[in-house]
Amino acid sequence: MPRLNRVSRCLATLALIAATTTPAAVAQHAGGWVRAWTASPLPPPPDKVVTIENATLRATVRTGAAGPALRLRLSNEHGSDVVRVNAATIRGPGGTFVPVTFGGKREARIEIGAPLVSDPVRLPVKAFDLVDVSLFVKDKTPLSTAHQAGGAPTIISAPGDFTNAAQFTEAQRSTFRPLIAGLDVQSPAQRPIIVAFGDSITDNTGCANDAPVICRWGDALARRFAAAGRPEVVITQAIGGNRLLAPGAGPSALMRFDRDVLSVPGVTHVAILEGINDIGTIALAKPGEPLVTADQLIGAFKQLIARAHEHAIKVVGFTILPYQGSGRYTDAGEAVRVAVNRWIMTGGGFDAVFDLEKTVADPANPKRLATPLQFGDDLHPNDAGETKMAEAIPLSLFR
Repeated sequence: MPRLNRVSRCLATLALIAATTTPAAVAQHAGGWVRAWTASPLPPPPDKVVTIENATLRATVRTGAAGPALRLRLSNEHGSDVVRVNAATIRGPGGTFVPVTFGGKREARIEIGAPLVSDPVRLPVKAFDLVDVSLFVKDKTPLSTAHQAGGAPTIISAPGDFTNAAQFTEAQRSTFRPLIAGLDVQSPAQRPIIVAFGDSITDNTGCANDAPVICRWGDALARRFAAAGRPEVVITQAIGGNRLLAPGAGPSALMRFDRDVLSVPGVTHVAILEGINDIGTIALAKPGEPLVTADQLIGAFKQLIARAHEHAIKVVGFTILPYQGSGRYTDAGEAVRVAVNRWIMTGGGFDAVFDLEKTVADPANPKRLATPLQFGDDLHPNDAGETKMAEAIPLSLFR
């Protein structure tokens, strides 16, 4: 019996070695996976839904960390049809197209309401490299899960599989990026992840990948960490038009917090800049309709904080930016904004706070955004404003 036990143990060891020396397993076990880029999925407006048939879509995203391998994350969360991806590739700065597989196969099904994670793809990238993702879909399919990205639009080909083509004839382009929800990068060790969580002020959907200045505060903050030699990776989970309390553009902050923050491995901090779209509903309310209150918004922040703390995630609070002059401004809304900001700074709910509104406010009228730092709508900071916000945020908040 002892001899047989030794033989059995040896056979089991050999089987384990064989199982863990497949290419996918090598990539899986050589290090951890770091979420290096994200896009919070939502259902696009009906007139923005891309319907694809026998065509290739290509989108370019920017990785936030370096590593020897990637994993692609797709999502059909808001879809009402199964999406069949017939081929997929990733191309890095070297220009080589690398096939993407799912469970060892080139073709994959993304089930209704579900995400899909690829096998590891051996493609070395450096932090802030641009990566092209190409997906070929043969069957006619509406792609009802996407993320707005007007500054870096998705290109859709004429008929055919062009996942390995450096160039192809463009049949259409979409300001909503379908299906692509994230990239993981292989890392020798897990790195701290900071989630920039918010609405269009955080997402800046007009931001181009080749913008001359950094046009999202989360991206600029990520480069500051890298320049300081710190290991933090910053990912953006934001939706233009998003609200704290109720669905607006996409699921509310309260609804999507588990998906966009709590389920992401390695998150140590979430930095929240949200609430202006809830306040903006006051201007749209019909007579007799209940108005959003400061207590409701504060209650929502308290819920996010409590849920983050259950996962040992620290929460950084930023004050809501000025918006006088915008089409959604009201005196009642301004009173709510002031009350919520007072609580953010003095209420003691957050692990750390920063008075971000002062960074971009007009010194002559703090109720408005400074003219050089906004797009002209008195609501959204421009590239210079986003960069100034990121440069003002103390890195010491993320300890």
